[in-house]
This record gives sequence, C-alpha cells and structure tokens, in this order.
Amino acid sequence: MVHLSPIAVMMILVLTTTTLFSSSLALVTPIVTERRAAMVSLKMSSATVPSSATSSSSSASPEFYTVQQVPGGEDDPRVVDIATFRNEMINPQAVVERAQEKRDNLDTTKVAIDGLKVGVFQVGPAVALASYFSAPETMTQDAAMMEAATNYGLFGVGLGVILAINGYSGKSVYVPDVAEATNRIVVDYSEGILRQQDFGFVAVLNENTDNDDEDMKKLRRIYRSTNGVIATVDAQWRNSPNCPKGTKKISNLPSHLHIKNMEVHYKQRSKGIGKALLKMIEDHAKQNTDAEMLTLEVAGANQPAVQLYRKVGFEPRENPNWRSKNVFMVKELK
Repeated sequence: MVHLSPIAVMMILVLTTTTLFSSSLALVTPIVTERRAAMVSLKMSSATVPSSATSSSSSASPEFYTVQQVPGGEDDPRVVDIATFRNEMINPQAVVERAQEKRDNLDTTKVAIDGLKVGVFQVGPAVALASYFSAPETMTQDAAMMEAATNYGLFGVGLGVILAINGYSGKSVYVPDVAEATNRIVVDYSEGILRQQDFGFVAVLNENTDNDDEDMKKLRRIYRSTNGVIATVDAQWRNSPNCPKGTKKISNLPSHLHIKNMEVHYKQRSKGIGKALLKMIEDHAKQNTDAEMLTLEVAGANQPAVQLYRKVGFEPRENPNWRSKNVFMVKELK
C-alpha cells in the first residue's frame, strides 16, 4: 500500500475537487448559452423605453412647479417619492426590475467558478493553517496535518461548493419584491419623514393639464418615477419641549429648526426653487414652532451653496460640533 502524507492528501483533494467541478460546469455550459440566447431574443422583441429622460427642460415657464409641505407618516405617498428622488430617481419597481435584469444577464458559470475559488483557494487554506497552528502540543505533526486537511475539506471545499451552487442557480444576485425595495430606499433616504421626526418639503410639478406644452410634457416624462418631485428638503425641530420624540439636542442653542438635506435636481437649478423651499421652511418655523432660528451645515468647499444661504439671510457661526469641518450657518427668526 502506498502511504500518502497529509500534505499530499490535501493537494489531491484540492485538485480533484476543482477538476471535477470545472468539468461538470463545462458539460452544462451549452445549455446555459442556449437559454440565455432565448432570453435575449425575448428582450429584443419587447417595447423600448422612450429616451426622453435625458432631454433638456430649461425653457419651462417659472410657474411650472409648486412647493409643498409633506406631512409624513406611513400613509403619505410623498415619503416614497422623496426616497425615490434621492435614490437617483430610481423607484422601488425599478429597483426590482434592475435586480431581476442583473440576475437574468448573469454569467452563472463564471460566478459558480469564482465561488468555488473563494472556498478552495481563500477560505480553505486560511482554515487549514489556523487549524494546524492552533493544534494542541500533545498532537503529533501528522495528526495536526490530517486535522487541517479535514477542516480544509469541510469548510473550504464545502463553502466553495455551496457558493458555486448558489451562483450557478442565480441566487448570488438577490431580487427583492416591491415592498422590500420600498422599505429599503425609505429607510435609507426618508426615514425621518416617515417617522414624523423631520418636517419634509418638496417642489413638485404642477398638476397635469390639457394645456401642457412640449417642455412640460418632457418634464413629466423625466420626473415620472418621482411623481413630479424635482427638489426636496427636510428639517428637524430641536431643543424645544414641544418637538417630536427622538430628535437631537444641541447644547448652547435655543429652540431651532435645523435644515438637514436639501437637493434640487441638477436640471432645475438656478430657477429659484431652493429659495422657495427655504422660504416655506422659514414660514413653517414662524407659524408652527417656537424656533428662534434656522440652522444648517454646508461643506466649506461648496461656495455656491454658501453664497445662496447668505443671500437669504444665513450667517456663519461657530459650529457646535467641534469635530465637523463644515460651515455652520444660522438665520435668526424675528
């Protein structure tokens, strides 16, 4: 009988597993290619999406939008519209469709081989080495090597096979349903408004009419995914006994409304939308809160924004967060 050292056993295990799995994948590759070709054929026969989303819209009239406050809460559809706007105008349905398209176009053979490599060449050796060098001093070298080889097979090769099967089945790309996609983007981009800890404000296209000109029709196509939202801002009422639960407390400041996130879509800048939103926030603070000032932070390098805020009455102050390098600006409310 030929005696094989533990190292030889380990090497044979690696080579055999890799060879067998690669061969099995090669056998099914023609089937995968044929199936993928059929999918491409189906996609080419489907209707194409209009390319108007890249069109310019600079000539719309000054009255093409209105600014509104967003009540927030679970029943307010604007919460999802705001999240969609901040998610590069990709709504939940589009998130699902993109994930499905990515899965459909996945080279499952390559993904499977990559998954096998992770287990065989990365995780497996690490586990084997850790097992070998952590073996008790009472264990012989041959026994330690054999245990390392066993752990390599169990954890390295085992994981590689699992990843390969998962990748080949397409499950390496997760496809959420619409409800899950909605929850994801809302939590990422508008959770404060959802929980009504923040006040939300938006600029939206005016309602559709029969008198829309071509520029307005283009705008509606561009902002279809956001239901007309072209700009958003949220603000949090702080340092007041009347503010919502869970809001921040800032030392050495009176009751104030802090402007957190302001974004105007790049196609609609320099049209007074930002000023209109700031005016609505100021009016809301005066009429519905005991806030004595508006506050915000802006990156010092963003001088256009700094100048915009100066024009509407904000002035730089010492930042209460000494770790922050942003410019802290305040507007007193009279």
